[in-house]
Parts: sequence; C-alpha cells; structure tokens
Amino acid sequence: MDASTARAVLHYVLAGGCRIAVTGTAALDPSRGELVLLPAAARHRISPLPGLRGVSPPPPPTAAGGTGPADPADPADPLGPAVGIAALDGPGGPVRLLSLRTGYDPRAVRPLVAGLPRAVLLERRRVEAAPLLRDTLRLLAEPGRRPGPGDRLLVLRAFEAALALAAGPRPPGAAHPHPGIGRTVAAIETRYAEPWTVETLAREAGMSRSSFTAAFREAVGTSPARHLTARRIREAARLLAETGLPQSAVPARVGYRSRVGFHLAFRTAYGTTPGEYRAAAPRRA
Repeated sequence: MDASTARAVLHYVLAGGCRIAVTGTAALDPSRGELVLLPAAARHRISPLPGLRGVSPPPPPTAAGGTGPADPADPADPLGPAVGIAALDGPGGPVRLLSLRTGYDPRAVRPLVAGLPRAVLLERRRVEAAPLLRDTLRLLAEPGRRPGPGDRLLVLRAFEAALALAAGPRPPGAAHPHPGIGRTVAAIETRYAEPWTVETLAREAGMSRSSFTAAFREAVGTSPARHLTARRIREAARLLAETGLPQSAVPARVGYRSRVGFHLAFRTAYGTTPGEYRAAAPRRA
C-alpha cells in the first residue's frame, strides 16, 4: 500500500455485544446490528463486555467464515484480508463480528474524515436507515459466502457509505434524515453516470429543490453537487488505476459529457491530470 493511501477498519456486530478499546479514546460497546467505524484504522482491541468471564480474546479475522488477527492495525499486515468473521465464545452467549478493512485515497474524502473521532459508533437504527450500507454489510456477512475478487470494492463502498453517515449530523431527536436523502445518496453511489442535476436529485428524493439542498447538506455534510462530483471522480480514479479502459472513455463512463469539465474536476480533486494519475498507478498498487 502506497504512503498516499489511508486505511480504515469497520466492525459490524452480527450477534451479541463486545467492547472495542481504541488507543487514545474511550472504549465503545457495540451490540447486535451496530457498526464501529475507525476511519484511520486506529489501534484497538476487541474483548467481551465486562462481567463475562472465561472468554478469550477474539480470534483474528481472515476470510468470511474463518478466523485471524483481532487487531487490524498490526504493522506486519498493513491492510490484510478485506472481509473476515471473528467469533467470541463465553458464558454470556456467542459474539460474532464482521470485520472489514479497506484502503482509500484520503484526498477524496478529506472533508468527511476531518473532525471525526478515532472511532465512531453507528447505532442499529442508523445503519438500518441507510439501505446501501445495510445491504452491503448483509451481503458480506452471508453464511457460507466465499471471498471473491470484488470484495475490496464492496468493502470500499461500505466504508464510503458509513463515512457519509458518520460525518452527517442528525437533527436533535431524529432517528435518521429524511428517507428521500437516503434514496438520493444510494442513487449517487450506484447511478453516478446518469445526467443528474440538483432538480432531478430533488425529484428522486420527493422534495422541493430548496428543501432537498438544505436537508442533504445537513445529513451528508456537503452539497448534492459536490457529493455527486466526488463520487464520479472517485470512480474515475478507480477506472484509471485498476482497469485498461481507454482514458478517453472514462469521462462518459462516470457521467461527464465534457472532457474539459472532467479534467478540471479531476485535477481539482487529485492535484494531477487523469493521464498522470494513471501513469503513477503501478507505484500506488
């Protein structure tokens, strides 16, 4: 992993409850259906909740359904398997965790990561209210599922969805943002190549443009247009670095009708041209 690549870890509780002690901050006690996001993969230890005796530390997660190291920040393993299942057995009942690891370009998500604590607990109701995140976690946790070449991309998508959820403030007393915002975030995530405008995104949400823009900014932490641009440029960077798609075909593939507009947006996001980014890709791999 290149020095310009950051890494993140997610732990999703499938059964029971545990304690995740994070270096430099307060411990978190997630239970079934809750997700802990460590946006900078801070060192941490997973253990049974206090009061449970005779329970060993969780075995390290490897591939889904297996076991492996519990601390994803092990310096000998800079990234590790993308998907793993860890299990803790004890008198308090079984505890199962879906553990995910991903690398990402910090420049693409700097506004979302800035200001987040070293570990964020996303309550079950918030995860359930985010269809893209919820469904990706369920897919990765399916019993008997075998690791595949698309795991890294799925985990990256789960990280991006969790990051947007963690960075988006909630109104006091509200369980989750307007459901229309969730629909538009999912639409941007999966249908970024469509010719979206703020007006069409507002229609997708079933809201007026002004109400939609305000609600989106409150929930996600940025404007709809900026979020759409960031999603498109992230996908463009992936295509340039990981595929042989002709560079001339990339703008249209991610929703740009103007090559000039695409080049300007890419250079603003990454500080380099698409061609220079592709040329440097082998060194980042």
